Amino acid sequence: VGQVLDATIFTALRQATGGRYIWLRATGSTLISQLVDSFVVLYVAFYVFGNWSFDQVISVANTNYWYKFAAAILLTPVLYLAHFLIDKYLGQEETAELQEEAVENVSV
Repeated sequence: VGQVLDATIFTALRQATGGRYIWLRATGSTLISQLVDSFVVLYVAFYVFGNWSFDQVISVANTNYWYKFAAAILLTPVLYLAHFLIDKYLGQEETAELQEEAVENVSV
């Protein structure tokens, strides 16, 4: 559920921003999908099939989510570094071509 939601939100944000604001696409989609994922996984695993109370699920999911939130924010500079290195390695023309191809594949 989390991965499908992440990819869907990422794509929607990419279209809404015209490919700009990579930090918003990557971090925004991750923060929303991880919120859902944190609660769904723990709810199913430990409430439905386990012996945790609903309060325990909420408490642990809340703590897990804030760790994931912090990691997503702290990794944003790494995302920009990777993007810069890929652009430098491939060159601007190749990078732009691959980005356009990716957008076309999503649209199909």
